[in-house]
Amino acid sequence: MTGGLNRSILAGRLTADPVVRYTQKELAVTHFCLAINRGGSDKAEFINCVAWGGLAKVCGEFLKKGRLVAVEGRLQIRSYQDKKDQKKTSTEVVVDNMQMLDSKFYNAAKKAGTSTEQDLIEV
Repeated sequence: MTGGLNRSILAGRLTADPVVRYTQKELAVTHFCLAINRGGSDKAEFINCVAWGGLAKVCGEFLKKGRLVAVEGRLQIRSYQDKKDQKKTSTEVVVDNMQMLDSKFYNAAKKAGTSTEQDLIEV
């Protein structure tokens, strides 16, 4: 059997401004959370997302709380030990494509110096 298919495409609103950090090797990594409404209800799913490199910088600069965004990437589930030495599991989408869906927001990002749509979404 060959490799499986692991693709996620989501559209939702940011629950907070993205957090940009840098690794020891100066690689940008940005974390953010999307709220995605369940169809026909007031309930939402909250999906953690992470972007790396150039895309992380774009996300950190242009994405803001409440903005509508679409992301595409792969689902990642990882385990780690917390500060109390308890095993925890984290599920997140590792983003490799991003599209700003608010037109006013998208136009402001383009005016800020990004020349093409492809520049905004490519890593």
